[in-house]
Amino acid sequence: MSTLDEPAVARSLPAPTPRAIRNRRPRPRLPYLLILPALAVSLAVIGFPLGRVIVLSFQQWGVAQIFSDAGPPFVGLKNYTRILEDPVFWTVVVRTLILTAVMVGLSMSVGVGLALLMERVPGWVRGIMTFSLIMAWAVPTFVSTQIFAWMTEQNFGVLNYVLGLGQHNWYTDAKQGLAVATLIVVWGAVPFITVTTYAALTQVPAELVEAAKLDGAGGRQVFFGITLPSIRPVLVIVTALSIIWDFSVFNQIYILRNGAPSPEYQTLAIYAYMQAYQGHEYGYASAVAVVTVLLLLVVSVFYIRQLIKTGEAE
Repeated sequence: MSTLDEPAVARSLPAPTPRAIRNRRPRPRLPYLLILPALAVSLAVIGFPLGRVIVLSFQQWGVAQIFSDAGPPFVGLKNYTRILEDPVFWTVVVRTLILTAVMVGLSMSVGVGLALLMERVPGWVRGIMTFSLIMAWAVPTFVSTQIFAWMTEQNFGVLNYVLGLGQHNWYTDAKQGLAVATLIVVWGAVPFITVTTYAALTQVPAELVEAAKLDGAGGRQVFFGITLPSIRPVLVIVTALSIIWDFSVFNQIYILRNGAPSPEYQTLAIYAYMQAYQGHEYGYASAVAVVTVLLLLVVSVFYIRQLIKTGEAE
């Protein structure tokens, strides 16, 4: 009676993949217990207001309900139907998308460019650049916006004096006013993007770069063939975060317009705020906020997927 050669059978079996090995290991519960308090606080701080906004979006909430003893009536999908039929809302959506694309594009271009420059300058120059970026990042949004507002002031603005524009009003034309707001957003976003991208550049394998140069590859070929693929996960994450932040931009435009932005200055966040606190349409404003969250959720899911992929690659 023949017996099977166990070593031969073992050699014939496919080797287990790293993911299969990880799945076989018992998962410890301690990490989940450690993050439980933070998760509970996050649910309390974020979950309750979000749930309240969702409930309000299905109610008729206005001035009459504020001064009435009766509770606000539920109106079903009336507020969402109003959104679909409101041309002003869709104008605001298009404006928000365009602003977000411009802000993210400029921020990423300048931030990545500065990170590549930091990689090539001497150490003392890199230290000065890092210090300057951190100082710019530490300035509160209110302060930086007020500085830009002073620089573009009609009568005494430094920018008008330098450019020889006289008493030019930057905010009569909404395109110019939003351009100033875009500069403020880029100013605040570039330090984070630069520092994060430079940290990723320091992790690019130096031996691969040297081998490519020895094989005759130029700077452009090294960047697109080695550097960019190596830092792509970080760039994707930073871009997703920038989209989330810039899509909900509020402070820069609101402060520039002294708390009363005209309709041509309104983004989705400002539009919802103005509907709630000027028009006293709290139910409709809540529906606008819910739609905004749903739009951001698409980017957030993509961001989380990239985080998971990066974790698995490591």
